[in-house]
Amino acid sequence: MVGRRVGRALAVASLGLAAACGGSSPLPAVGDGSVARDATPRADAVAPSDATPPRPDAGPPDTGGRSDGGAPDGSEPADAGAACPVPLAPDLSIIAVNEVLKFVVTDGSPIEVAVLPASAPSSSAAFQQLTSLSLTGLSGPTRVLARTEATGCLQAPFNAVYDVRPTYAPAPPDPTTTAVAYDAPAIVGWATGVESYLPGPGVTEAQFMMTDQALGPAGTNTLAVLTLGNGGSVTLTFGAPITDGDGWDFAVYENSFASDVFLELGFVEVSSDGTHFARFDSAFQGTEAPGGNSSGTAAQIGGLAGSYMVGYGTPFDLAALRNAPLVRDGTVDLTAINYVRIVDIIGDGMTLDSFGRGIIDPLSNGPTAGFDLDGVAVLNQRK
Repeated sequence: MVGRRVGRALAVASLGLAAACGGSSPLPAVGDGSVARDATPRADAVAPSDATPPRPDAGPPDTGGRSDGGAPDGSEPADAGAACPVPLAPDLSIIAVNEVLKFVVTDGSPIEVAVLPASAPSSSAAFQQLTSLSLTGLSGPTRVLARTEATGCLQAPFNAVYDVRPTYAPAPPDPTTTAVAYDAPAIVGWATGVESYLPGPGVTEAQFMMTDQALGPAGTNTLAVLTLGNGGSVTLTFGAPITDGDGWDFAVYENSFASDVFLELGFVEVSSDGTHFARFDSAFQGTEAPGGNSSGTAAQIGGLAGSYMVGYGTPFDLAALRNAPLVRDGTVDLTAINYVRIVDIIGDGMTLDSFGRGIIDPLSNGPTAGFDLDGVAVLNQRK
């Protein structure tokens, strides 16, 4: 990507990014990760599930899943009984009000859905038979429950809290941005190691293949990055595990020259054991046609790394994975995330978000194509 951006120097010069070839400099503290993305912790979240629905996005699918049969209220059953598959739908920390959640269940059972304020007890939910839920008319932290309509099921339901907003979180300096400045005081650590680096086609310059450039603090130097290439990936490790705490748990930094210009995007996956990875759900509402400079804007993007300009990280809340099959069955422990993987998206529209829409971002054959990782910051760390 850096090679492509150098060719656009005149377009970005007016943006005053003199730091593009220099060291780090302070940024406005518009998003320091210190504010929780919703006001209600999901302490009553979910018990394990054997449901593994087909994913609409490209990339490695979640593998496996077993059931140990939690009761519908999250407690253990007194007697053995049937464990029914759990309906699933895209689960994003922040979601645009014009989205429609579509629920799927592996065995085709009828599905019941309930919607209530995030602060209300789940026991007050009123279920109705639905397979899709429009968010129109909702606002702020909202709890959505979904279960199969079958007697004798012992599974806890799908249980997600969405912060419903007019759009996805916009770019700085908008006060509603979620961008985390690289020098935000909420940052408690950075990635310390590289478990694997699998560059895709289109990255050939050695200076952008040095893995240590993805470690330690991010900054505003757009050249001090690790380039993934088209469809490439990198898996990072940490000195202490990331944990699901209050608010955002970690943030991923890319090197876009300017707010909402030339955004290169990537999927984000996490793992406890380095083998099994759970991927964050994603949303892309951009309407651009594929091309060399095409990208959506931050307000059109959810759950994808790279949605903010250089110096600002895209934050992720591990709570958005509590319904994932690998989390429900205990394979991925959200209190002990030791690995974060970034997977570049080839933005020709063939790779789909979690709603089945094509993702568009800048296309290039090199020499520095793909996502440019500047760092991964830790906001909640296991002690």
